[in-house]
Parts: sequence; C-alpha cells; structure tokens
Amino acid sequence: MNKQYFKDLERQYKNELLLNVIPFWQKHSKDSDYGGYFTCLGRYGNVFDTDKFIWLQARQAWMFSTLFNKVEKKDEWLAMAMHGA
Repeated sequence: MNKQYFKDLERQYKNELLLNVIPFWQKHSKDSDYGGYFTCLGRYGNVFDTDKFIWLQARQAWMFSTLFNKVEKKDEWLAMAMHGA
C-alpha cells in the first residue's frame, strides 16, 4: 500500500463523515422540545424511542464542539453543541 491509497481513504472517510453522517445527526437528533439529542433514530431519521442516554448527549455535545473548534467555525455546529450543553 502506498501513500496515495491512504490519502484516498482519508478523503473518502472525511467526505462520508462531513457530507452524510454529521448532517444526518444535525437534521434528525435535535430535540427542540426538551433539549438534548434523540438517541434512537431509524435509518431515515425517524425517532423510534424518545428515551435519551447520557453517553450520546455528551458525545454529541463533544463532537459538535470539536468540529467547530478543530474543523471549521460553522455556526450551525456551535449551535448544536450548545443545544446539548
């Protein structure tokens, strides 16, 4: 395996994360009524259980704040981090 192979993998994973995974959670996990984030989402973003688990609350607040601080200063990422803080 050469360096280009790993660069291609890095680009692929970064694109998947930033173009699909993060937007999915932004769109579907925010609980606008009670705060925090929904944990139990179906494949298409439907909430199938409103129980929340602390590990995901902390993980999403950390993830969105880390994206804001280390990847790009997007206001939407900061807002999502603050939503769970």
